[in-house]
Amino acid sequence: KKDLELGLGGLRKALNLLRDYYGGAALIQDDKFGAFMQQPAAPEHHDKSAGAGSSIIGILEVCESDFANNLAKEEQEEADAASTYDKVTQENKITKTTKEQDVKYKTQESKSLDSTVAELSSDRATTGSELSAVLEYYGKIKE
Repeated sequence: KKDLELGLGGLRKALNLLRDYYGGAALIQDDKFGAFMQQPAAPEHHDKSAGAGSSIIGILEVCESDFANNLAKEEQEEADAASTYDKVTQENKITKTTKEQDVKYKTQESKSLDSTVAELSSDRATTGSELSAVLEYYGKIKE
């Protein structure tokens, strides 16, 4: 993205410079520097090649358009990726919280079942000893 922005900025500067040159804009200087900074006279046989300039400007405008399109696509992809990341992060937080609650409740249920098993084992042991006593008494009665 940074490279595209820098490239686009450079292209725009180049286009402005070429448009100024081929468009006929001249360098304007203040009068107070006129005595110190005199420009030499332009060579008589030098002319601006407007045809070549317009083709170069046209090519650079196409490049500028391509850079702008690529930059827009890149920014859209970054925005989409950030949105997807935020969405997945939120889903992961919800999933984590849900699983932590599941662990908490299952741990409580496990402790409850362990205490129930201990009570039932104790009841079974008591019932077994009572059964033994009853069978022993029944055996004495039967004799």
